[in-house]
Amino acid sequence: MDLYHHDQVPFARWVISEGLLREPFVVVDVGVQGGEHLRWGLLGDQVRVYGFDAIAEAIDRITAAGVRPHRVFRAMAIGNEDGEREFFVPPNTTAASFYEQVTLHQTAKHGDGAPGARVVPIRRLDTLFEAGELPAADYIKTDCESFDPEVLRGARRYLAQSNILSLTVETDFSISDTYPRTPFVEISDIAVEHRLIVFDINAVRHPRPAYVAARERHPWPAANPLHDYPDLDVGQPRTYDFLFCRDFVLEQKKPGIFADVPDAVTRPTTDKLIKAMINFELHGLMDCAVEIADYFRTQLAERLDVDTAIELLARRPPYARNTADVTDAIRMIAALRSLHQQTAARLAESEARLQATQAENSALQRKLAAANRTTSPAVSGGGLLKELGRRIRRGIPN
Repeated sequence: MDLYHHDQVPFARWVISEGLLREPFVVVDVGVQGGEHLRWGLLGDQVRVYGFDAIAEAIDRITAAGVRPHRVFRAMAIGNEDGEREFFVPPNTTAASFYEQVTLHQTAKHGDGAPGARVVPIRRLDTLFEAGELPAADYIKTDCESFDPEVLRGARRYLAQSNILSLTVETDFSISDTYPRTPFVEISDIAVEHRLIVFDINAVRHPRPAYVAARERHPWPAANPLHDYPDLDVGQPRTYDFLFCRDFVLEQKKPGIFADVPDAVTRPTTDKLIKAMINFELHGLMDCAVEIADYFRTQLAERLDVDTAIELLARRPPYARNTADVTDAIRMIAALRSLHQQTAARLAESEARLQATQAENSALQRKLAAANRTTSPAVSGGGLLKELGRRIRRGIPN
């Protein structure tokens, strides 16, 4: 997932250090190959992570590296059925899917596990929740290679009962026999039922093969940071990361525009508000967190200092968003800074040499003045001393 990652989070650190949460932040990660996101480590002992992956070898790698407290990782697929199902693993195992056609072009070896078809256990999140194997979730992430709508279909009761705060999904707008309205539409329909709306997006562009081949034949010269602009990221956006979140303020202002799912839990408790603010900060949406603090000031003031919270959220974040264009611009800025540092070093060296020369000249002038006072009038008025003085003043060594 390439959504924004705020790795300093002064507000979240303050909340954790002061013990302002009375319930943990629960994360469910479906498609956890490679491990949980770094952001969850920022929440210390106030996070609970439940990770699932259909590839057992991926779970083995995570557990072999040592599992931190409050984490559970299971070799299990998540979908809209309970039982077993055939699963297709290409050489690039990060692209493994229940849909074989999705995996056919993934021929470069990468990831965990042996390529080939296998049968894996699959469960609904609803089933795991009803069995007491999962607590209510604050945050669900799915990265399931086009199977994400099935994951959400099998989690409708779980979403309703969790008072869910956020959902992140990697998906696309491709049309297929499986998804004639595109996977995104299927995902968004379910998300909106549970008051989750898009708050952020990141897109990865994929240039057409003919253009890639043409660029290989006609490569661009390296951009000169002194007079060129960053290169354009060419290609159609095809892979998207979406961040869906609850908008508690809008739910209070315009409750009639939101769906009411039977038996859904939707009340903005104080813990849910604080966790929503933490989630917005983690994703670089501090404005949304400040809006919650301002609108729910009276309720939050029973737990924390609202003005301190707003001050922490108003601090400058560490990075720009990591789109390809921004990344290239940052790379060019780094090159310019390097050139500036090299120029500054040369100027400092030249300044030091100039100061040394001036000091030598001053010393020679003092010596000349002293010699002028102690030498006989005939010598002191001679042309040799005058010429020496002229040379010293011009900085020309004799």
